[in-house]
Amino acid sequence: MARLALLLVLGAAHALRLPPPLSRRHALGAALAAVAAPMRANAAYGEAANQAPPALVPSPFYPTGEMAKTCEVVAVGRDDVCLKPLKQLTSYDELRLAKAGDSLKGAGTPATDEAIKLIELVQSREWSALATELGCKAQDRPEAAPTKCGTSVGGLDVAKLSAAVSKKDPSLMTEALVKLAASL
Repeated sequence: MARLALLLVLGAAHALRLPPPLSRRHALGAALAAVAAPMRANAAYGEAANQAPPALVPSPFYPTGEMAKTCEVVAVGRDDVCLKPLKQLTSYDELRLAKAGDSLKGAGTPATDEAIKLIELVQSREWSALATELGCKAQDRPEAAPTKCGTSVGGLDVAKLSAAVSKKDPSLMTEALVKLAASL
């Protein structure tokens, strides 16, 4: 079988009038390719591709860790895929919060300490801790915003901040905290 393939390849090389140094190399390579048994790749379904499953179905569980700071709903089985991202603080909001926190640092009263604590919670994007601090009632569904937040924390009027937490809007939270810091 191998000899027949070699003869066929040599005959084809002679018919095509290839130069002699190249024809031997090509003939030998073609003969080896014809003689070698074709090897079939054996792999289970999806094994060779190393692909992750599609991320379309929302997970019934809350995201955890760093993903909880940026994402409201993740995909089932795929904690790295965010299906519904949270609104994020802009650089301008971060600057305004830092400036408001710096203006309150020197006072040392209980009201300013509580305001600084709220500012730090917003800056660190600890939304659930902020909702707990404001006394908000958490919902059963992860995508639902907390409701029935308190309007007074540590003697501070935080009604606007509570409304912003209920809407899950960091820009409104920043605006409320900047106005709160200015009033102190």
